[in-house]
Amino acid sequence: MSTSAISSSFNSVTDLFRDPSGNRGAKFPDKLFKVLDLKMQNIAMGKDPQYNDQYTRRVIAVFWGSLKAAEKPSSREPSSTSWRQIKENRKIEELILFYVTTATQALRKDPTLSGDGWKHELDAQTSQFVLILRDCLRSTSHVPPEIMSRLELYATRLAEGMQSQAPTSGGRGTSANQIHPGTGDTMRFTPPSLATVDDMPLVNVVGKLFDKTKKELQNDINTVRQFCSEKSALNDIKTCLKNINADMPFPGRREDFDTEEAFHRWRTQETAHLSQLMLAMIRLKPDLAKAIPSESSSRYSQPQRPPSASLAPGGADSGPSFGGVVSEGEAFASDDEIEVGHNFTYIPPNPKKAYKRLVELCLERDLEAMIHLPEDQEVSLTILSHQHLDLLNESALRWRMSHPYRVTCFLDVIRYKYERDEVPIECIPEGLQMVDKAMHDVPAEFWSQFDMDYVSTVYGGLFNVFLGALYEALEDITKLKPEKIAPYVQVLEAVQTSGLVGRYKADIDARLNDLADRVRVQAVHQYTDKNYELMSNPDPNRALPLLHLTDHLEKQAKLLDKRFPKPILGRLDLVSLALESQIPLFLTDLGDMRVPLLEGSTRKPPEVPLVDIFMLYRRTKTLLSMHEAFCPNSPLDYDLGGYFEPYVLQYLVNTDLQTAQWVHAAISIDKTISKLVEEYCRTVEDLFMDEMYPRGNADERQSKQYAFIEKARLTIAGEKKVDPFNFTPSSCVKLNNIEAARNLLDGLYARIDVDRICHVLDDHAPTAYDEPEKQRFLFTVKIVQAEGLVAPESGSSKLDSFVTLSDEKGIRLAKTRTIYESLAPRWDEAFDISVESSLWVMASIRDRAIIGKHDTVGRGYLFLDPKRFGDYLAHDVWLDLDTAGRVLLRVSMEGEKDDPQFFFGRAFRSLKRAESDMIRVIIDKVAPLLRQYINRAVLVGLVKTTATSYDYNKALAGVTGFYRSAIGADKADSLIPLPHQDKGRMRFQALTDEEIESALSPLFDYLDANLQTFNNHLSEATKATVMAKIWKEMLATIEDLLVPPLANVPSDMKPLTDKEVDIVFKWLKFLNNYMYAEGASPLSQEQLQNQKYRDLLSIRLYYDWHTDELMEEAVRLMQQTLRAAPTIKKRAKTVYSQRNLGTIRDRKKEKKQEAPEGSGDMILRILRMRPNTTDFITQQFDAYTRSQGEQRKKTMERKSGPRNRFSKPDVPPMPPLPERL
Repeated sequence: MSTSAISSSFNSVTDLFRDPSGNRGAKFPDKLFKVLDLKMQNIAMGKDPQYNDQYTRRVIAVFWGSLKAAEKPSSREPSSTSWRQIKENRKIEELILFYVTTATQALRKDPTLSGDGWKHELDAQTSQFVLILRDCLRSTSHVPPEIMSRLELYATRLAEGMQSQAPTSGGRGTSANQIHPGTGDTMRFTPPSLATVDDMPLVNVVGKLFDKTKKELQNDINTVRQFCSEKSALNDIKTCLKNINADMPFPGRREDFDTEEAFHRWRTQETAHLSQLMLAMIRLKPDLAKAIPSESSSRYSQPQRPPSASLAPGGADSGPSFGGVVSEGEAFASDDEIEVGHNFTYIPPNPKKAYKRLVELCLERDLEAMIHLPEDQEVSLTILSHQHLDLLNESALRWRMSHPYRVTCFLDVIRYKYERDEVPIECIPEGLQMVDKAMHDVPAEFWSQFDMDYVSTVYGGLFNVFLGALYEALEDITKLKPEKIAPYVQVLEAVQTSGLVGRYKADIDARLNDLADRVRVQAVHQYTDKNYELMSNPDPNRALPLLHLTDHLEKQAKLLDKRFPKPILGRLDLVSLALESQIPLFLTDLGDMRVPLLEGSTRKPPEVPLVDIFMLYRRTKTLLSMHEAFCPNSPLDYDLGGYFEPYVLQYLVNTDLQTAQWVHAAISIDKTISKLVEEYCRTVEDLFMDEMYPRGNADERQSKQYAFIEKARLTIAGEKKVDPFNFTPSSCVKLNNIEAARNLLDGLYARIDVDRICHVLDDHAPTAYDEPEKQRFLFTVKIVQAEGLVAPESGSSKLDSFVTLSDEKGIRLAKTRTIYESLAPRWDEAFDISVESSLWVMASIRDRAIIGKHDTVGRGYLFLDPKRFGDYLAHDVWLDLDTAGRVLLRVSMEGEKDDPQFFFGRAFRSLKRAESDMIRVIIDKVAPLLRQYINRAVLVGLVKTTATSYDYNKALAGVTGFYRSAIGADKADSLIPLPHQDKGRMRFQALTDEEIESALSPLFDYLDANLQTFNNHLSEATKATVMAKIWKEMLATIEDLLVPPLANVPSDMKPLTDKEVDIVFKWLKFLNNYMYAEGASPLSQEQLQNQKYRDLLSIRLYYDWHTDELMEEAVRLMQQTLRAAPTIKKRAKTVYSQRNLGTIRDRKKEKKQEAPEGSGDMILRILRMRPNTTDFITQQFDAYTRSQGEQRKKTMERKSGPRNRFSKPDVPPMPPLPERL
């Protein structure tokens, strides 16, 4: 904006803001922005009748919009930078300049303002904005008087400039009277025609303070008019200036300040402010300057300050000065008649005392007015009304009250009115904030000594008052809450951190010590009352009152620590003071109860149980620890161990007498836990089996005759399709329950600390009884598989077989699940058999019958002898059946002990087996679907769809040239006849991956539906286990396609063709990708590509090898395996290794770290499909069996010793077969 934007009555904007003092350091309050925003909004919307002019509303609207745009953080407008600078500096001149810039742009665009009309309108709008700022500041608290005086000066300059200029043609004529229509503020700019009370708003305010009528006020005005004039006011200002130069007490002198710098700063600012007042008065009434000679102008006038670059970037233009008004450079009249001293007309003899009394009167009047206000009307915490604020500002300006004194005076008056309950406590922080703001604006080192002494005295009085309030609030520390003392503490902390009460440090320390003593006394009274209440109880157990007392002390200390985590005022730690007083009293009472407690604990029966004594020990130890933590400067020397030593000795005596009973009782409980867990597992398994094999109701249940007919129909029809089984969420929940039970049992194991208990029992075993208990042994018999079974003559070609184990009396000990449609079933089910001596066990394989009695397939017999299985290793025992075939049992043994670890191990084993059995049932449901879609029949079907037989010559003769070029053969080559051995061979068209994968589509559809159920309803751990088992079954299915099972006899299974092998391995790849699911599966690629997976990949390597090469590789791998085999075979999985989840995880980790077996077994399985390999396979099996036998023999010799090295227990004759079997 050009500096000549304001009309020709001014040379530039600098003329308007010209300041003879060269000082504009005062800042307007932050609240002005909010008040100004609301004011401009009302004007722009036409809600303010005082400013309803069309131009005013338009310019204000544009200015308001510019402010809103500049306030946005993302704004890139040039005005945003200026606005941020205004908000940071808070200079009233910058705000007016910003308005002038915006108004110039808006008025220049107005077509109705031709020529220089916009300039005159700009003068009018600038005057309006100055008035708006003045009104807004009057409604804002904490406004420095200097800002109000400068606004009066700017308004006067604008009004005078407009009066001296006539409106030009084409513009909108604006007179001085049109600037502020309808207001009584014109008296600030033009002399009043009549000195009546109605023209004096502040006089009316003073009259209301002193309860005077207008008539009385008018009489007073007429009385003082002869000596209260403008000249008298100007003389007061000049007297102040002269006093400053003469170093007189008023308004200030050098000795009032601590440093020369502080005095110089005050003197510069005070002289500048007085000069501004004089200039404003002379501009308001030029006759004041003409009536006085001009002898000593240099004494009072200040040199002009050069134009500010920020206010007048274009420099000052030459031009006329204010018409008819003396300039600042022109000398004032002579002041020889002005005497130095306190010769004032408007300034009272004691200005500070008068100002303080005026504040009191204003506050009292406004407090009286608040009584009649509505309850919901908000009131400022300063209490003062706008009229009284104007009066106080004007008085402070005329009486030369410094801003530090004004805010301190207000705080002082608020303080003693608070003591009289005349104002709320919320007013105190408001007053403190005013003082803090004043100290921020003017640092304390620049305050006068009087102001510093005054504010220190007021702050000291505040500290004293609120310390007293805090003292009264600490009457009952048990019911004391932070919110009750928070207002007091807030004021005390504000006063304390101000640094203004340092001179009262000794008195403050004494008062804080009084507060600490009060807390101690209250704590003692509280303890005494509680102790009397508890001790008056006639209970013979004298430990109970002490226990209740310790509990009370601990809870109260924790409550105080929670409510008051930090010391009050950094000195009063309520928890420390309470414990410092109460704990010594408790220890004294505890010592007085030594004899009664000891006598009560030794009586029969004891009146004071030892468990209460030990609880009292723990509680007392806790209190001593709390005292040590909270009261480090007040240590207690108390022999806690010596006090409770007799009770420990008494406990040891009683324990020695009852140890044997406790041990047997504890072991009985451990047995009970084991049995309960086993019963729980059986119950959950039964419920699970009911869902896996549902039984219909009476109406829906099929009869046995119908089942027989249905089976016959399926047999006649040929291939039997498997009905897919869909799993339900309830089955998943039961499987989750087993895992949850394992976690709970593990938590119980840890809580009881079973390992530590067992170590204690081992170290302090009770005296053995005369008759030692018989040793029991626990055999684990795992029914692995059967092979070579032959179906009964009356039956079908396949068996639905299960296995039962029975003892010598025919009592069933175990029963496996049924494996359907197989002559080589695999059960992999383990059972525990507890014996005291050797036992014959019969393993009977049955063929499940739909109707009638189950047929017996074959029987084998096992002798469970602790002497034969005393190496505690797992033994693979092949039982030859009495008919045909054999069954593999894996037997291991361990000794039973009445030991918590053993019974917890049995409980964990029961849960693990229940989980394994339930997961195995799930696999049994999935396995038939796997074999239905992954078998040799499907494989042959895929190959047949792509196989075509044709004559090469005929085919090549009939194809197009494009096809000939594609296969790269010419016509001459195609006519060469094929060798005889290649005639009739089939040429295959390559299958695409989509076609190969389509064969598995029904399987994937089934898995999609059921794996989703597992994913939604199984826990993460159980879900991973189920998925791993399904993947294992998939690998086994693929393996069965490629090679026969491992055995020492040849197999009738034929090897697959290269095409078929390729399809099988693509199936393996598709299944791997499906189970990995791009990382969404609970199984990682490391888990999927396990040792079994790698063994399958090795089949592809060995499948095409020559038989001799395979035999050589098998021998090499056998020798490598025997060399790497450990000399000592690891023990079988015992009950102790499964006593908690930690040991189970450790065993799994060890098993995973064991070196994987080589591919020797896989080569032998491939050789079973090759001709002329019978002798080689038998030789390899015999060599491996001899090696295992030698290792087992060495182990037995090492365990049995040299005496029995060549002894071998005899096997007794088999008992007669029970008839019912």
